[in-house]
Amino acid sequence: MTTATAKKPAVRKPAAGREGRSSEGAEARSREGRAGAEAEAEPKTLVEALSTGQATLRKVRQNGTQRSLPYLAVGTEGRKQAEAVTVDAIIEALKVSTATARRFITHLARAHAVEAGERDGGWKPGTREVVVHTVVAKQPKA
Repeated sequence: MTTATAKKPAVRKPAAGREGRSSEGAEARSREGRAGAEAEAEPKTLVEALSTGQATLRKVRQNGTQRSLPYLAVGTEGRKQAEAVTVDAIIEALKVSTATARRFITHLARAHAVEAGERDGGWKPGTREVVVHTVVAKQPKA
């Protein structure tokens, strides 16, 4: 005894909370979103792009993976902490390790280099990532 069952056509149910929306409305909202993004001013300098979060600094490791490097924008709390006079002063004031205090100083030095225009060569308007350092394998001595 074989029974053949006929498949019923699938009925598309409206998604919850979307009964009144049409695909035309979605397209219009999409166009509005793009126009709003274009209206947002494109940064003219690397400093401006980094300060607004439209670009990031990157370090490329030897194995090809990337690490995001922080940019300490002028007036931020991180910048104020890093501008303490010495490593010892940072350690005392913030109760952090020597390595962390050195990282603060390294980040501050990188911020000064960016603000001086030393990293502008690797950035073009619209670029989201700027590689500031690439690790190269050490060659054995002959």
